[in-house]
Amino acid sequence: MQKIFSEKTTFSLSQLNGLIKSAILDTLPDQYWVVAEVADIKLNQRGHCYIELVEKEGNAAIAQIKANIWAYEYRSISNRFQKATNEPLKQGMKILFLASVLFHEVYGLSLNIKDIDPTYTMGAMARKKKEVIALLRKEGLIDRNKALELPLVPQRIAVISSPTAAGYEDFFKHLDNNPYGYCFVHTLFPALMQGQEAEGSIITALDAIRKQKNAHEIVVIIRGGGSVIDLNCFDGYPLAAAVANFPLPVITGIGHEKDDTVVDLAAHTKMKTPTAVAEFLISGMRSFEENVLVLENRIVTAAEQLLRDERQKLSSVAQRLSLLPIRLTTVQRNRLIILQRDMRSHLQQRLQNEQNRLSRSEQAMRHLDPADVLRRGYSITRRKGKVLRDAALLKNGMSLETQLQNGTVTSIVLSGKEIKKSAQEQRTDLLPGFERA
Repeated sequence: MQKIFSEKTTFSLSQLNGLIKSAILDTLPDQYWVVAEVADIKLNQRGHCYIELVEKEGNAAIAQIKANIWAYEYRSISNRFQKATNEPLKQGMKILFLASVLFHEVYGLSLNIKDIDPTYTMGAMARKKKEVIALLRKEGLIDRNKALELPLVPQRIAVISSPTAAGYEDFFKHLDNNPYGYCFVHTLFPALMQGQEAEGSIITALDAIRKQKNAHEIVVIIRGGGSVIDLNCFDGYPLAAAVANFPLPVITGIGHEKDDTVVDLAAHTKMKTPTAVAEFLISGMRSFEENVLVLENRIVTAAEQLLRDERQKLSSVAQRLSLLPIRLTTVQRNRLIILQRDMRSHLQQRLQNEQNRLSRSEQAMRHLDPADVLRRGYSITRRKGKVLRDAALLKNGMSLETQLQNGTVTSIVLSGKEIKKSAQEQRTDLLPGFERA
């Protein structure tokens, strides 16, 4: 056995890797134009760019390799690419690049990218987006959701977003802390907002909302917070068609500043950011309240003017009657009776019409009535008769009153230390051998 082993030619790992490197340099000495998808991209502190490249069939990767662009070349390649496409080089893009094949004894096989053709990426993205928009127009879907009427009072909102997204947090904070005290009921339907699984995830959320559409008045699709990595999921036909065909108005706040995605075009209303969507909904409530107040003022003013006019008419008639002879003929009396009856009927009808208009206005205002809000399970907390809006104003020992639908609850604000102390005292009272005081 020792003799057989000694006759074998052996290599160290570095020697073998050196042979591989020489073979690659001898066999693949040129540069090659290659098409691949950017699976990941990173920059180090020295400005070198490191890329993971992949080729896929469906969702399965059939080829993968590492690549780099040295800092000296990356700046010019990146600037030229972004200037042509209006997008930075990023994950999910398909690129056409010129590269040489390298093999390093320590770092293994990789590609060194010398150039990237931005027209290929721009053409592929634009071509896909253009084809989807053309198909939506052909099928009459591009304006279908826009034809739906926005709710008069947009209070019940279905939200599609990632629960951990900063954009979602910004949305509901801006909505719930609005300066007018409007009450919104928003329900989250969680979904992925980027990556290959995002489109299917958002469609699943839309299907869930459709099953309980009577519980909602409007749908909001929002994302944001951090850098935008991948918006390709919002340019696909399946998601855009699902938005266009949805039975409720869909508002988007995807956070893309430069161009509209296909989903933006298919939605009822497109806003730039989640916060802008919240402001849009608040403005809808504000507009409704202002219209009701204007209508109320008009009704009151019209009713008061009507009463003044009728009083003047009656006063004028009474003055003319006072100038008539004391004795009137039978015909004159009958004419006077008919005139009085007609005037009374006319006045009653005018008053009834104004009362009906005022009643309709009151019904509309009940949407904002605090009593109606209480019946839906909400409560109102007051401090010395004033509505409490900010928990930061609470101080230890303050007395609060919380109004429910049926009754009022009085509570005292305690600090964390006092609550802990109270809990300890209660546990002490329950120890064996002790009696409650």
